[in-house]
Formats: sequence, C-alpha cells, structure tokens
Amino acid sequence: METEQTNNRTYKTIKWVLRGHIKNNVKSLWTYEDDNFTCIYKNYSNSSSIYTPEQMLTLIDGLILEEKKND
Repeated sequence: METEQTNNRTYKTIKWVLRGHIKNNVKSLWTYEDDNFTCIYKNYSNSSSIYTPEQMLTLIDGLILEEKKND
C-alpha cells in the first residue's frame, strides 16, 4: 500500500526562534515578504509589514491553515 506524502511545511525553525525570543523577552521585530522571514536589525526598507514574535507566530499558523486548505 502506497501512502500519499504531502509537502506541507511546519515552519519548525522559525517557530523555535520566535518562541525563544518570547521566552527570553527579546525585543525583536520581524517582516514576512515573498516567503521570507526577516528579523529587522539595521536595514528596513519601510515597505514591509512589521510583526512582533507573537504576531509572527499567529501569521505562521494562518499560513499552515491555508496550505492545508489548498491540499
């Protein structure tokens, strides 16, 4: 019997980083654009939305739900 394997991403690494920032009270800001997560440090172009770690985790959960709906 052959099982169908899906390629849904779990975003495990970025979620681990974000939870670490929350746990350690790191004051970081993030952007998500063109399927890339970026922690803002010096270069910010003023054109991307900015997210706190908590907001980024919520965004990722939404991305996961969208991917599941599109399967």
